[in-house]
Amino acid sequence: MARMPERWLDGSTRPPDEEAEALRAVVARLAGPGFATERAQGGMSTPVYRLRRRDETLYLRLSERPGRSMRAEAAVHEHLRLAGVSVPEVVAVEDAHELGRGVMLVREIEGEPLAGAIVADPAPILRAAGRDLARINAVAVEGFGWIRRDEPVWPPRGEDETYAAFVAAGSGSLEAVAARLPTPAACKGLAATFARARADDPSSKLAHGDFDATHIYQRDGVYTGVIDLGEMRGAEPHYDLAYFLVQDPTRAMLGDLLAGYGDLDGVHVDLLDSATVIVATQLCRWIDRDGLESLDRPSGRWWLARLAALLEGAT
Repeated sequence: MARMPERWLDGSTRPPDEEAEALRAVVARLAGPGFATERAQGGMSTPVYRLRRRDETLYLRLSERPGRSMRAEAAVHEHLRLAGVSVPEVVAVEDAHELGRGVMLVREIEGEPLAGAIVADPAPILRAAGRDLARINAVAVEGFGWIRRDEPVWPPRGEDETYAAFVAAGSGSLEAVAARLPTPAACKGLAATFARARADDPSSKLAHGDFDATHIYQRDGVYTGVIDLGEMRGAEPHYDLAYFLVQDPTRAMLGDLLAGYGDLDGVHVDLLDSATVIVATQLCRWIDRDGLESLDRPSGRWWLARLAALLEGAT
């Protein structure tokens, strides 16, 4: 029996050689000849290809879903660069019919992620990243949630009209999450945190969406920029700082990031409530997608432990 072809980028079942040919055609049209192309590795939210030609490196980012556009993301990149933020420069953006997805071609941010790098003094890198993050979070968004990708309107628009709708959209399985918490006090704390969130009415600002040290780039101890806005959304003004707290349990880096962030507008906030909502809604999404067994995976156990620590006010 003949082997069925794997599902292609646009959801069809075209042969792999047709996929490769379509990708080569898009690369040649947007970047020019002579580029070697390879799939980039890592936890990126969209399919990404690395293009190399001698000493030049570009990245081709594809929309996460078939039929979606990358024009809204390109518009955000261009706006942020005009505001002085070190994000990748957009070379080209189009709706690539060959691939069935929108594509965006960007220049490389040189260096490597701060996460895992051996750096004598990471403080200047984190402070510079904090200044850029403050500029990102200063961008006003209409509504909350994922930035709509159907058209590159300005200001960007979220999928949810209100903050309460944004919180509700991610918390459908909250009771199942609460059932896995270690103490009744933690369950009560979770309920109280979400009650405050549902009653809150913050302004909506642009959030990177999963801002951590893997997205902060540096070269030889010098900050070079921020990558990967594939998870961008409208959220409360300090969503990204709260997400960073989630990923930095010991606060080894958060203080320097806040020092840079505060250089622009003197921000000093308690991030525990936002961080708690972020962790709980991530767990809810996993349950909705993969069932309760998702909480028994290593990632599920780690996030559950973070949720318990946040509810105890610990780091």
